[in-house]
Amino acid sequence: MKKKAPLCAVLVLVLNSMPFAFPCALFAAMSGGAAQGIKADCDNALIKYPDIYAEAPVIPEVPAPSRAAVRLEPAVGPAGEEAVWDGYFQQLGTAVKKGGLTECGTDKLELLVDGREVINSVAPDIKNAVSFVHIEIFQWQADETGAAFRDLLAEKVRGGVRVRVILDRLGSSLTLLGSLERKFVDSMRKEGIEVKVREFQLLHLDHRKVMVMDDGHGGLVAYTGGMNIGDDYQRNWHDQQTRVAGPAVGQLHRSFLDSWKNITGEKLSGFPEQRSVEGGARTYVITHVGGDTDRNIKRAYLLAINTARSLIRIEDPYFTDKDIIAALIKAATDPQRPGLKVQLVVPLKDDMQVTLHAFRSKYPDLLKAGIEVYEYQPRMEHLKVAVMDHLWATAGSSNLDPQSLKYNNEMNLIVLDRNFAEEMDRRIFDEDIARSLRITSYSPNLADAISGHLPFLAPPSPLPAGLLTL
Repeated sequence: MKKKAPLCAVLVLVLNSMPFAFPCALFAAMSGGAAQGIKADCDNALIKYPDIYAEAPVIPEVPAPSRAAVRLEPAVGPAGEEAVWDGYFQQLGTAVKKGGLTECGTDKLELLVDGREVINSVAPDIKNAVSFVHIEIFQWQADETGAAFRDLLAEKVRGGVRVRVILDRLGSSLTLLGSLERKFVDSMRKEGIEVKVREFQLLHLDHRKVMVMDDGHGGLVAYTGGMNIGDDYQRNWHDQQTRVAGPAVGQLHRSFLDSWKNITGEKLSGFPEQRSVEGGARTYVITHVGGDTDRNIKRAYLLAINTARSLIRIEDPYFTDKDIIAALIKAATDPQRPGLKVQLVVPLKDDMQVTLHAFRSKYPDLLKAGIEVYEYQPRMEHLKVAVMDHLWATAGSSNLDPQSLKYNNEMNLIVLDRNFAEEMDRRIFDEDIARSLRITSYSPNLADAISGHLPFLAPPSPLPAGLLTL
């Protein structure tokens, strides 16, 4: 029986990577439990949340003395720091493919954390629309939340508003005839919602999340971030969206308009251009076209990691790209940046446990480099966000795994604004780290070792090694 264990482990890992929920308890039994070889500390009492993954393996807490959070001062003054990041954008502009990065002037950005904030913002905006609502979304779940959004949009259709929706076939589980999801899409169409489904392409998914609508007063408003539509995203999981008003809306809308034209052949036009918002945040939109076409978002992360001088904070549920991990280790051990602090947050209760095991296989190297690693405890964390130097921030659809960085269509906001970055620091990273266990030592187990070498989680480096030193 012992000789069959590695084969069973591989089978479980492959099944766990597929786009449906696989019981965490089975994976835990195979791996011997997540508690093996881990030491952790926690600075604050954990906040109580609905435990939707109660069967997931839990790391026993090793309490540490309480201490106040330490905020590093920038390695250079604010003016000098901004000049450094100006250089970042100049480099990035030459590193990405043409059209992949757009400077969008200054925009009004509202950081929305978790489903209640998002719904309380999105629902009134949809109700205010008098012309159109456009949605490009990877997954629309056929559940209570999905139905509530459908019904809200159906009401707008009855009032004369054009509602157009683009779904990814695989992401929204529309591959099987007669499925609940297909019947749900049929119900949307019966209500007059114009739903188009992007055809399945192997290893090339449309993972973007974009919602754009008129504001009822001649302007436009948009939403983008990590959230799909459904109970998981608006009720159960920890996630984030950004509400955008200003020129960046046009670039977010461009994603939908291009996808709509590719699917239907129809070119939609006549939408008003948006002016920069006085006092708004300096905003860029970066796009990645999947199918092994470009590496724009990956380049943006690598260059940002190499630009940061005082602080790097990244939170992501599927963190396996080995080039980004290598760049973080190099940054944390760079003698020219002795004050640089690196903090990484991933979910303990990951819906794809295989990616957590793959990331854990890197813990010894990360910890040796002095990187702070945190596992978020309360529930599934689905955010894709980062802050560097309390000045640069990014949020959007892209995870830090090969599926996102190589194969999917993705879109992120990149923001150079101290107020927005510090709000993300405070409302996401400070709070989530307080609800996490810090890993202080780790011995990888069998599941970690196998996961860390799976080709679809850790493929050969697709970028020239020189890019890591830019």
